[in-house]
Amino acid sequence: MTVDRIGERLRRHRRAANKTLNQVAKESGLTASFLSQAERNLTGVSISSLANIAKSLGVPLNSLFDQPSQPQPDSHQGERVRYTIEGQPLAYERLSTSFPGNLLNAVKVSMPVGYQSELIAHEGAEFAYVLSGRIIYTVDGRDYPLASGDSIHFDAGKPHHLANVGDQPAEVLTVTTMGLFDDLTTR
Repeated sequence: MTVDRIGERLRRHRRAANKTLNQVAKESGLTASFLSQAERNLTGVSISSLANIAKSLGVPLNSLFDQPSQPQPDSHQGERVRYTIEGQPLAYERLSTSFPGNLLNAVKVSMPVGYQSELIAHEGAEFAYVLSGRIIYTVDGRDYPLASGDSIHFDAGKPHHLANVGDQPAEVLTVTTMGLFDDLTTR
């Protein structure tokens, strides 16, 4: 059995939804050229962008890539599964669980030196706390330089991206109201 790469999954689900790249771009807040590159596995796609794409296509996020479950309310360092999304240099550790009515989703994100995310806007709020390193969040055209111990909280409906501007990998705790996990739909 051949495992589809993420680009093939994106294209297959987009075609099944009978949508054009431009339609998905408009609905997901991304550009058609970015989506085209993602479908051809030429660029990585962040978990936030994948969540927006999944919503546009009407499919569960876990149909686009595999995520570890977090069935218990507690998670412990050294026991969490560290995972990546194909083509994306970020590594994630899931910190939160899912339950009916849950509004918060938390991940620890590790980003290499020089990383820069795509520009995205999505529903809800986003909070980030820098655990180590130096990053810049750009929100609605304004730069917010952050170092270890600094945080930012903003309306995620405003266009935003982040970059690791330090000389070492950065780790960031990110909490968002955007749905990042679909455990409840798979149980």
